[in-house]
Amino acid sequence: MKHARFNWIRYSSLSALLVASTCLTTDAVLAQQVPIPQTAAAVTAPATGVTMHPDYAKAVGRMAYIWGWPLVNQINRRAAITQAPEPGRLNGVLPVAPRGQIGMLNDYIDPGQNFVTCPNQDVVYGLGFFSLDEGPVVMQVPDFGDRFWVYAMYDARTDQFAEIGKPYDTKPGFYLIVGPQWKGEKPAGIEAVVRSSTALANAIPRVLMDDTDQDRKAIQPVINQIVAYPLKDFDGKMKTKDWSEAPAIPGPKSEGGGETAWVVPEKFFDQLPTVLQTVAPLPGEEALYGQMRAVLDAADKDPAIKQALIQAATETEKNVVDPFLEWKYNGRSAGNGWNRSTNNARFGADYFNRTGTAKSNMFDNKPTETQYFYTDGVYDGHFSRRQEQLRDHVCAGTGAAGQRLLVTDAVQRPALLPSK
Repeated sequence: MKHARFNWIRYSSLSALLVASTCLTTDAVLAQQVPIPQTAAAVTAPATGVTMHPDYAKAVGRMAYIWGWPLVNQINRRAAITQAPEPGRLNGVLPVAPRGQIGMLNDYIDPGQNFVTCPNQDVVYGLGFFSLDEGPVVMQVPDFGDRFWVYAMYDARTDQFAEIGKPYDTKPGFYLIVGPQWKGEKPAGIEAVVRSSTALANAIPRVLMDDTDQDRKAIQPVINQIVAYPLKDFDGKMKTKDWSEAPAIPGPKSEGGGETAWVVPEKFFDQLPTVLQTVAPLPGEEALYGQMRAVLDAADKDPAIKQALIQAATETEKNVVDPFLEWKYNGRSAGNGWNRSTNNARFGADYFNRTGTAKSNMFDNKPTETQYFYTDGVYDGHFSRRQEQLRDHVCAGTGAAGQRLLVTDAVQRPALLPSK
């Protein structure tokens, strides 16, 4: 009986195994391929509503701070500069204008400015910030003759989006600057339409001027035609403005001797949502945007997460962003203690050089317009004849108060300050 029972159990087990095998075989035949994502939208996004722990939030926050530092910087510069009631000079020094317009200097930049580090030293500057979602802007280009000039046009990421200037044989006339969503037709009388990748944009004209009374006088009628205004004010006629009469506009005084602190770590994560809402991700950035939105969602619900992000911001400012004032972290080595900028004004996903440049030398020109060389070493300030021609492209030493600003030389020209 036991033997018979044993045989029955063996038989039953074998039957079960055959049934199981049949099921497995059938399932394998019916199995379907899980779709492999082909687009960013098909990839599972980070889950919301999770209980996120502070150290995870800080890890994401550090990368968010590095990525977003130049963009928050741009937002805050636009907010400050466009408070001007009319085109003029903030505190009599820096060109400013309302949104959609531009302010111009009529001489070299005053070394007392602290809007931006390491400016060029032999050009006449202009500056304007635009909100192109409010409407297109017309930029006037006068006839510069043989004089070197360029209009550097930057998006929210500090990437240039236009080629307007002497290196591109740009014709005199009117150029329409539009935002990413603009769908109009090119108006009659407009030479070309140039599209920014973001609604926030800014323009920085640079016009070469010799340091002589003769050229200082000759340049005035030309720069007086560098004017920008909303499309609704376009009438096909070249407008002029006497920039030597630009009014001085009172503004807050900078403290601390360095560049204005355009990014405040304690406020960074309050401003980051605006960046994510108004600046579309580059191809491949969608996952990063998802991570940043997830941590911001968690911070909205948990004060401990918000505090962790603030801590990450202050630590990253000190340990990651501040060291970018050392030129050795800007671009690649050019030999003999000098560095050469890399990917300037066309940074894309090069967050290292974009954030580093935004800290040390914001608003670089593209390589087709300017080549930059930097050194942290001791430099005596003397140039050969050829080096004089390249002077505006060279930044040496630590600058005033160690902040890469200029000092005034014996003839009241902006000058490099040798490293101590």
